[in-house]
Amino acid sequence: MSSQKTEQLDESKLRFWLRVAWVVAYALMLVSMLNNLARLNTDAIAYMRVAEYWSNGNFGLAVNGYWGPLLSWLMVPFLWLGVEPLLAGKLAMLISGAVFFHGSLFLVRSVGLRLIDELIVAWVLALTVPGWMSNHVTPDLLVAGLMAFALGQAVSPDWLANRRRAVGAGATWGLAYLAKAVALPVGVVVSVLLALCWRLGQAENRRESWRQLGVTLGLLALVAAPWITGLSLKYDKPTFSTSGPIAHAVVGPGNDRPAPHPFGSTIYKPEPGRVTAWEDPSRMDYDYWSPFASRENFSHQLSLIGRNAKTVSQFLASFSGHGVILGWFGVGTLIFGCTFFVKRPWAKNWLANRWRWMVIPLICLGGVYLPVYVMPVDQRYFYLFLPLIMILAIGLATPFLVKWIRFAWVGMVLFLLLLLWPAPQRPPSGLFAQNLAKRMEKAGMVGPIVGSTFSSSEGHRLGLYVAWHLGQPWHGDVRPISLEAYQASGARFTIAIGDSPLAKELNADPAFKNVSAKLGEKGWLQVYEILPTQP
Repeated sequence: MSSQKTEQLDESKLRFWLRVAWVVAYALMLVSMLNNLARLNTDAIAYMRVAEYWSNGNFGLAVNGYWGPLLSWLMVPFLWLGVEPLLAGKLAMLISGAVFFHGSLFLVRSVGLRLIDELIVAWVLALTVPGWMSNHVTPDLLVAGLMAFALGQAVSPDWLANRRRAVGAGATWGLAYLAKAVALPVGVVVSVLLALCWRLGQAENRRESWRQLGVTLGLLALVAAPWITGLSLKYDKPTFSTSGPIAHAVVGPGNDRPAPHPFGSTIYKPEPGRVTAWEDPSRMDYDYWSPFASRENFSHQLSLIGRNAKTVSQFLASFSGHGVILGWFGVGTLIFGCTFFVKRPWAKNWLANRWRWMVIPLICLGGVYLPVYVMPVDQRYFYLFLPLIMILAIGLATPFLVKWIRFAWVGMVLFLLLLLWPAPQRPPSGLFAQNLAKRMEKAGMVGPIVGSTFSSSEGHRLGLYVAWHLGQPWHGDVRPISLEAYQASGARFTIAIGDSPLAKELNADPAFKNVSAKLGEKGWLQVYEILPTQP
C-alpha cells in the first residue's frame, strides 16, 4: 500500500511539473512573439498577402499551388477582427508553436513512453519552440505538429480496434497537406509502412490492419480532394502542388547551387492586386527538366540526391535550436542506427517497441527532399526530427537507467544550460523596412518599388518589405544590378543602403534622384525616385 501511495505521489508531482512546462512554453512563446513582431521573411509576405485575399473573398488570387492554405487560413479570423496582417501572421505562428508542442507530447504518450519521458520532452520543447516560431512566418512548425498528431494516432496501442484512431490519423494527415504539400506523399507512405508494422506484429489482426489503413487513406483523400480539385481546375491539369516541380527546376543541370527564383531575378509587373509574383510563382518562367531526358540529367539527379543525403544526415547528426547544437542529440546518427539493433528474434522484438517505428517517418521526411534541394539553412523543413530523435533516444536509454530521476536531472541541466547560451543576433531588417515605410507614407512618397536592397547574406529583401508595408507593387530585381532595367521597370522608387556600391551608382546617374532628405531624419537606407524617361 505504501509503495502504491508513493507511486501515486510521484505521478502527481510529475503531472504538476508537466503543467509548469506548459505554462513556461506558452509564456516563452508569447514573449518571443512580442519581441519579434517586426521580423519579416520573404515567404511571410506571400502567406500574409494570401490571407488578405481569403479574408476579402478574392479567391482568384488566394488559390495557388505553391503555398499551402492552412497557415493563411489561421490568419483570416484575426484579419476579420481588424488585426494588422503582420500581427495576424505572428499569432498564426503562435498557434503553430502550440500545435507542434502538444503534437510532440501526444506522440510521446502514444508510442508507450513514460510520464517522466513526456516531462523531459516537454521541457526541451519549451526551451526550443519559442525561438523557432519567431524566426520565420512559415508553415513548417504547423505541418510538423500536425504530422506528430497523425503519427500519434497511427501508433496508439488501440489503433487496430478503434476506428476513430484511423479516422483521426487520416484527417490530420489531410490537414498537414493543407499546411504544406510535402505532407501528402509523406503521409501516404508512412501510413502504409506503419500499417505494415501492425500487420507483421499482430498476426491475428492482419485484415483489420488493412481495413484501418483504408480508412486512414480515405479520410486523407477526403480532406485533400477539394483543394486538389481547385488547383487542378486553376492550372488546367491534375495538380496537388506546384512547389515540388519548382523546387526541382531550380536545381537543374549546370547549377551547383539552386538557381534564383524569377520573382527576385527578373524585372516584371505583378498581376493587378498583388504586391509580388512570389504570392504565386507557379506560372513564372522556370527551367523545368527531367532526370530521364538524358544520361547527363540522370547523373546530375543522382549527384543531387547524394549531396542532399549528406545535408540531411548532418541535420540528423546534430539537430540544433537557436543555432546551438543540442548536446546529447549531437549523436543523432548513432541513435538512428542503434534503433535497428535488438535482441533475437529481431523482427518480433523490433515490432514490439512502437517507439522504434519512429525511424519510418524520420526516413520518409528526410527522403522526400532528396530529389529537389536541401541547404544547410533549411533546418525548418525538419522540425519533426527533434521529437522523433528524442523518442528514439529515450527508448534506447530506458533499459539502462537505474533511476528515472537521474535521467531527468541530467536532461534538465543540459537544456537549462542551453537556455542561457546567447542566440546569434540577426539584423532587424523588418524593423528597418517598417520604419522607412512609415516615413515614406508620411512624406507622400508612395508608389511601386524595384530592387531587393539585400541587407544580409540571409536574403532579407528590404525593397520587398517596404513595398509590402506600403501596399505597393514590387517590380522585382536583376542580378547583376542594371540601372537601365530599374529605370525601365515602371516603378517609382528604388532603395539602397547608404554608402553601398549601389548607392554610389545611383548618386552618379541623373535618372535617379535621392529624395531621402524629404523623409526627415537621416536613415541607414536611402530612397531614390526614378525620374521619367525623357522623350
